[in-house]
Amino acid sequence: MSNKLNKVRHNENDIVIDDGSKVYNIKNKQGKILSQFSFRPTDTNIVDRYEEVQKFFNEFSFPEEMDIKEVENIFTDKMNYLVGSEMGDAFFSIMGPFSPMPGGRIFLEVCLESVIKVIEKEMNVHIKKSQSRVSKYTQKYHG
Repeated sequence: MSNKLNKVRHNENDIVIDDGSKVYNIKNKQGKILSQFSFRPTDTNIVDRYEEVQKFFNEFSFPEEMDIKEVENIFTDKMNYLVGSEMGDAFFSIMGPFSPMPGGRIFLEVCLESVIKVIEKEMNVHIKKSQSRVSKYTQKYHG
C-alpha cells in the first residue's frame, strides 16, 4: 500500500495515537509479495487470544453437517481474531487453509507458526526495551 493512500485527514476532534501497528508483507520464496496485513504485535492481549485460538484448534472436530468452505471461514475468522486484523483473509486469499504443504503440514499451520514467530520476536524486543527503561529509573534503588 502506498503511504499516500494511508494518509487520513484528521480534524480537531480526532485523537491520533501510535498504536504500534506494523505492516507485514507475505512473500513467497521467490520474494514476490502475495499479500499483506497490519497488526499490533506487542499487544499483550494477543497472548490471551492466542491461548484461546490454540485451544479452539486443538479441540476442533469437523462437524459432519458443515462443508469445507464453512470450516475455512471459521478458521479465517479465528486467525483474524488472533491479531485483531484481517490476517486470515490476507493469508487465505493466497491459498486455502487446508492446502497441503511440503513436509506434510497444512497451510494453516505454516501461517500460524509464522505469525507466532513475529509476535514472539516483537514481544521480546518490546520487553527488552521496557526492562532497559525501567532499570534506568530504578537502578538508584538497587544499591
